[in-house]
Amino acid sequence: MYALIRISTTLLGLSLASAAMAGVDPACAPVIKSSLARAAAPAWETVTVVSPGNFKMEAIQAGGQSYMRMNGERWKKAPVNLAKAEQQVVAQINSGQIKLSKCKDGGDSTIDGIPTRMINYTVEMAGAPAAAATLHVGKADGLPYAQTGDKVKTHIRYRGVTAPKL
Repeated sequence: MYALIRISTTLLGLSLASAAMAGVDPACAPVIKSSLARAAAPAWETVTVVSPGNFKMEAIQAGGQSYMRMNGERWKKAPVNLAKAEQQVVAQINSGQIKLSKCKDGGDSTIDGIPTRMINYTVEMAGAPAAAATLHVGKADGLPYAQTGDKVKTHIRYRGVTAPKL
């Protein structure tokens, strides 16, 4: 189960860094820039559902702290700072340990009334098969609002997010 959570968390955060990074396809710049925007946001919440089984993982980054809960259990402080974990993903992208490829414009979409642009891409990393994903990036702010993969769906919000009561 931990490996599945790690993969889905990694897929969530696969978009950090700059398009000028060595070995990163320039067409993947919107994916990468969107995570930089999220990492800089004062607060955000993600809800990820992994199928089959509809395993649900929620995470909040607020006030410099990270929190998570699984399948509706009680909120707990996350064992890692999620913003810093994304920075580690960037380092892995920079080093080539994680590869983004086949980035293509997927057209317009709307998430929670927010106009977004879909970016389709593939991610490859050791220990997991290559996975296709679609990221919905806000047209006005460059923030990621949703991400889908074969068995993973993530929704991200930024407004009204506060630290949970533990």
